[in-house]
Amino acid sequence: MKTKESLGSKRLNLRQTARFLRKHDNYVILTHASPDGDTLGSAYALYYALNEIGKSACVICPDVIPQKYDYFARKTDHIDSQNATIIAVDVADKKLLGALSEKFGDIVDLCIDHHISNTQFAKNLYLDDDAAATAECIYELIAQMKVNINLVTAKALYTGLATDTGCFKYSNVTEKTHLIAASLYEFDINAAEINRLMFDTKSKKLLELEKMVLE
Repeated sequence: MKTKESLGSKRLNLRQTARFLRKHDNYVILTHASPDGDTLGSAYALYYALNEIGKSACVICPDVIPQKYDYFARKTDHIDSQNATIIAVDVADKKLLGALSEKFGDIVDLCIDHHISNTQFAKNLYLDDDAAATAECIYELIAQMKVNINLVTAKALYTGLATDTGCFKYSNVTEKTHLIAASLYEFDINAAEINRLMFDTKSKKLLELEKMVLE
C-alpha cells in the first residue's frame, strides 16, 4: 500500500521521467480543480501518448470539464486507482486537486509541472520552471520517449501552450515556446479556431453575469 511521502519529492530530469513513464503502467492522470487549458491539454496529451505505446491510462478531473474542450478531451477508460501509477500534471500543490485531494493527495507517484512554487507533494517530481506551460514539459517528454504525435495530441498541446501564455502575449513565452507551437502547426491543428474557442467565446452564464454587473 502506498504511503505518504514526507521527505519531499525525488527530482527527476527529462530522461529519467521518460524512463519512468515507459517503465510503469495503469496510469491515473490527475488535473487540478477549476481546470484550464494547460492542465487539461497536458493531461490528455500525456494520455494519448501513453496509449500510443500500449499503456493503459485514464484522466480524472476534480470538476466538470467545460464543453469547449471537447475537441480533444473525452471520457477515458476506468483504471483501478488501488494498483495504479498516479500522475498529477500542472498541479503545484495537492490542495489544488480539490475534491480529489483526500483520495489522491498523498499517493501521487509523479508530478509534472512548471510552477516554481511546487510544494513537492509527489513521490517524484519533474519540474521545469523555465517552461511557459506544463504542455511544454509534456511535449519534450513525448519527444524524449520517441512517441508519435497525432492530430488530437497536437491540439491538446497547443491548447496548453496558448492558454498559459495568453495566446503567446505573456512574458513567460520563450523561443522554445514558439518553436514547439510552430511544430504543432504541421498537424493542421486549426490554431485560429482553438484561439477563438479559448479567448473569444463566453458561456451564456458568464454573459449573464457580466450583464448583471454592468447593470
